[in-house]
Amino acid sequence: MVFASDSFLFLFLPVFLIVYALTPGLARNVVILAFSWLFYAWWRADFLPLIVSIAIWSWATGLWISRAEGRARGWALFIGIVWPLASLVWFKYANMLVHSAEVLTASVWGWPDVLLPIGLSFFVFGAISYSTDVFRGTVKAEPSFVNYATYQSMFGHLVAGPVVRYEWVAQRLKERTFHRAEFMFGVERFMLGFAQKVLIADTLAPMVDAGYAIAHPTTVDVLLAVTGYTLQLYFDFSGYSAMAIGLGLMVGLKFPENFDNPYLSTSLAEFWRRWHISLSSWLRDYLYIPLGGNRGSTGRVSANLLITMGLGGLWHGASWTFLIWGLWHGFGLMVGRVWKNLGLPGTGAWLGHVLTLAFVMVGWALFRAQSWAEAGVIFSGLTGSNGVALSPSMGAAIRPVEIATLVLGIGLIYLPKLLRIDPSAPNPGHWLRAWAALPLFLFAVLVLQGRMVVPFLYFQF
Repeated sequence: MVFASDSFLFLFLPVFLIVYALTPGLARNVVILAFSWLFYAWWRADFLPLIVSIAIWSWATGLWISRAEGRARGWALFIGIVWPLASLVWFKYANMLVHSAEVLTASVWGWPDVLLPIGLSFFVFGAISYSTDVFRGTVKAEPSFVNYATYQSMFGHLVAGPVVRYEWVAQRLKERTFHRAEFMFGVERFMLGFAQKVLIADTLAPMVDAGYAIAHPTTVDVLLAVTGYTLQLYFDFSGYSAMAIGLGLMVGLKFPENFDNPYLSTSLAEFWRRWHISLSSWLRDYLYIPLGGNRGSTGRVSANLLITMGLGGLWHGASWTFLIWGLWHGFGLMVGRVWKNLGLPGTGAWLGHVLTLAFVMVGWALFRAQSWAEAGVIFSGLTGSNGVALSPSMGAAIRPVEIATLVLGIGLIYLPKLLRIDPSAPNPGHWLRAWAALPLFLFAVLVLQGRMVVPFLYFQF
């Protein structure tokens, strides 16, 4: 089940909200948990025991970590993250490792591919951060399994983030009251996120697919496909994040903002402070800083960046193209840091913005590719190997509505900066969003009726 579907909008969500509203006090956490497990089982009931087992494991070992002392505390942390991490490695990377071994040995092993449970990466990262925070003493171990499992499994962020840390919701899991204004703001965020997903991201999807399917794309073909994907990915994922945040607010839980107009960044470091913020901060706090962070020589810091971003790339997908995409960004961050440390002149805001966006889009071209062969075709087209002008194949595939949506998406990227609007909080421009939310939502629901349900792009990660 996905948020942008009739089964969620007209069955699951209304029933959940009614049952939740009729349930008293902290028993509402039981309702959230039960509906969250139902939500996950709707996709594949046979994977629900895996999710439940990770929750039980992390909750129980969290209590152990909090009570252990000395070296036993370190062993408790190690055991606490073993099962979640082992699950992630097996389900996400076993296929990649086996297929890579087949290529190296020039043999076929007859390996039956392992199916990746949706949302496992987000679930595991939440479990690891909880165990680590209990070990560090930044949070207290949660004595209630229901409260902990509600944090881990809440269907709003269960399958595609944000990567929620326990400390962000700990207090409200124990005590929260209904606020009408907060609930209505949550409804508004959900409706606008839904409109982003359906009206922009899903509308651009056919053009992107067409561009990547052309055997010999021209430069214009590739530019249209990559620009379309740049917008599709942003509006799809930020739309999901907005819907998740909205669902959280409807039940009194505050999830972190996950995007802050990242395509307006003037440097790569700024981009990663604005893009997928919950993941970026997770990689910083639980990987980059433990590796040494900014401490040490230039070589050591550069290695820390490359390791962090390389593993961050692999987190996104079990493919060597994702590793190279991560290293691409790690290299960019490394160069930017060395450039700054050497005191070399800056690029200025305008040029910095152009260079950053170009760098990010080249990365997205690789990120979207399904294989090295497809990546090679895209970069060959980008360099003009197949000509520059729009090809007949791409011209026949794209529709006026997709070009109009492309222009609209670019406009929406720059509109908040021009109007000085913060899309995540009430402000002088808030009334416009509030009035536009319902009509856009209803129009998106109408459009959805004529389409196949398109899964969120980040479900695969």
